[in-house]
Amino acid sequence: MRTGFLVVCLPPLLLVTSAACTNAADGKGVASVDGSARPSASQSLSRVDQFLRYSQCMRKEGVPMTDPEVEGDNVRAGTYDKDSVDMRKVAAAEEACKQYRPPRETGPGMALKDELARRFARCMREHGVKKFPDPNPDGPTQTGPEVGQDPQYREARTTCDAQIDAVSASLRPSPS
Repeated sequence: MRTGFLVVCLPPLLLVTSAACTNAADGKGVASVDGSARPSASQSLSRVDQFLRYSQCMRKEGVPMTDPEVEGDNVRAGTYDKDSVDMRKVAAAEEACKQYRPPRETGPGMALKDELARRFARCMREHGVKKFPDPNPDGPTQTGPEVGQDPQYREARTTCDAQIDAVSASLRPSPS
């Protein structure tokens, strides 16, 4: 009886097992109801690699952005000279490259960064750049081309950068 059971059950079991362990010839390889799912070929990129791709894309779009800056565990996006770049070109490049920009960081240090960004925006408006926007809660402050072309922009930026640097230094914990 046991031998008959094995003879009847073993071939279908082997057939099902072998079919489950093979790859599809079309390379899709992921089951879905409508057939739209595709396997991911890339692993998650580090924050540095994400910012590097973003910088490369921005350069491809005509914005001379530097590679990301790394200081210990802190990774910042590359920079460009806002005074020498057409802000319309920057806005178009940011839109074209947005899929490469990593998501906004979260954590305790972000509260300080958010506060400094709010103070910077307020300072810029107080120093004559009336259209300088409040910071974007989901990422970097998006300024339109009219902001960088404001005649007060360069002087206000110099003043506000210095004020924010001083405030930032006073709020950071002192090294022990």
